[in-house]
Amino acid sequence: MGSYQEEVPFSVFFEAVPDAMVVVDRHGIIVDVNAPLEKLFGYPRAEMIGNPVEILVPAAKKEMHLSARQTYSENPEARYMGSRMTLTAAHKNGQSIPVDISLSPMYGESGLYVIAAIRDISEIIKTQEETIQSWSRAMDFRDRETEKHAQRVAALTIALAKELGMSPSEISMARQGALLHDIGKIAIPDKILLKPGELTDEERAIMRKHPEYALEMLWPVNFLRPTSLDIPYCHHEKWDGTGYPRQLKGEEIPFSARIFAVVDVWDSLVFDRPYRGAWTPEKAIAYLKEQSGKHFDPQIVEAFLELLNRKDVLERYFVDHEDEMPAQ
Repeated sequence: MGSYQEEVPFSVFFEAVPDAMVVVDRHGIIVDVNAPLEKLFGYPRAEMIGNPVEILVPAAKKEMHLSARQTYSENPEARYMGSRMTLTAAHKNGQSIPVDISLSPMYGESGLYVIAAIRDISEIIKTQEETIQSWSRAMDFRDRETEKHAQRVAALTIALAKELGMSPSEISMARQGALLHDIGKIAIPDKILLKPGELTDEERAIMRKHPEYALEMLWPVNFLRPTSLDIPYCHHEKWDGTGYPRQLKGEEIPFSARIFAVVDVWDSLVFDRPYRGAWTPEKAIAYLKEQSGKHFDPQIVEAFLELLNRKDVLERYFVDHEDEMPAQ
């Protein structure tokens, strides 16, 4: 039996390319790595060759990765970078590394080999996060009355999403959507957005366009599509179908948008707004209960109220923003 280099068409670019590359056999055993991979993961080549590829995966994700690898081996196909499937790898020192991966299945006399090119995308993710934070702050500058609102609702959305069993990637996208939920209001005229009193019917119709403006503004941003846009576009839909912009009903509304709707209304009630003083937490909770099954998904209202019943959550929420304390 020949080596994989003899069995699989393979060129000298393996050592020349800047991306980290690893070759595994049909059993998931590492048979070769290049120098950039040694540098990325901190292992010398000799420590990787002959070991399962799972040594490059965080301990908490090894079982999931093993299952995914076995599924892949049943129907291997090429997968290219840029498909928006961020994975987490692990350095020898235990540090997590966000990576993008391309997979190229190859066949030799001994069966399947998979060549994986791995790229550290830490800087890309950092840039994306800085961009989202900048956009969120831009909305704060535009509407000082709701300053810090996006940060508060993003934190509470994450907590509720965890309680409801969303995956880490889903929570990450929900957080992005929460931070950008009102970005469409940038397109709303100041005389309407900053009006201290109640809006007229005509003004309200213009204000209700902000989810559509958000979709139009954010859709060209590839890393946000599609699920990070669910909250900016759908957070004003209502469980009973009377919301906007599309009058979605029940489970037609994306799950993250249903979560966010509860959090957003709660936060808007317990902090001052131009047209209304802050409500007490007790009054806001009563409103959420009354709107369960109307405005809100009943399951999510129940989970949110359970979350608020945890003293640590409620105290942390208000203590973190004690300079904006609501009415007591």
